[in-house]
Amino acid sequence: MSERSAVQNPMLKYAQEIGWEYVTPGDALAFRGGDTGLYFTGILEAQLIRLNPSIVDLSRTPDILRSMNLLKPTIEGNKEAHSWLRGEQSVFVLEENRERNVKVIDFEHPENNVYHVTDEWWQKGTVYSNRADVVFLINGIPVAIAELKNATKQDGIALGVDQIRRYHKETPEMFVATQVFEVSQLLDFYYGVSWSTARKNLFNWHDEQPGNYEHKVKAFFSRSRFLRLVRDYVIFVTENDELTKKILRQHQTR
Repeated sequence: MSERSAVQNPMLKYAQEIGWEYVTPGDALAFRGGDTGLYFTGILEAQLIRLNPSIVDLSRTPDILRSMNLLKPTIEGNKEAHSWLRGEQSVFVLEENRERNVKVIDFEHPENNVYHVTDEWWQKGTVYSNRADVVFLINGIPVAIAELKNATKQDGIALGVDQIRRYHKETPEMFVATQVFEVSQLLDFYYGVSWSTARKNLFNWHDEQPGNYEHKVKAFFSRSRFLRLVRDYVIFVTENDELTKKILRQHQTR
């Protein structure tokens, strides 16, 4: 049985059952404008206008999209992307003669956001191209990447983590806005934050039903919980003059 049918398809199925709309690889590529694209541009533009009445209109979206497309594929760029996701970036509103923060995700009213999941996400970088198994997007912005292995493969988790590390090195554009990654082979479900792939920063997702892959996926990607993860559980800190990124473990979020 292929990895796609054994692990990938169930994740897509469970994600759809909790409200993530599936987008085919072909449609996702079109929404991105090709394999160098970072976002579902049309969806992001529409959501910016919808979530920011009287602040963002069609005349202001080009500047916002330009800023987000110019984010560097580094941890510093990812921190700025996180700031956009948290609604901390602003635009100048001439009519009010002041800066106004731009809402990219509606954390208070989750139903106002658009949630997508897709697979076979090809990302072309400067030299290399890589393919992520599954990508989760909110309002057209990739926020999570899952690397999945067949349960019959020995050391499947280690292989998955190695691939995530390789993607960071070869196609860092894949992680411009992505905040977390997951690695699973049906038996275990590990998670960590992008730009911080050391083994000590990778955690096993425990839940009330150990070994239940469906429950693990649905609990981790519960839309309301995942919004809290993006806003509150991902943390950037400077240690010894170096920017690092962390995620709260389950017991810390309580």
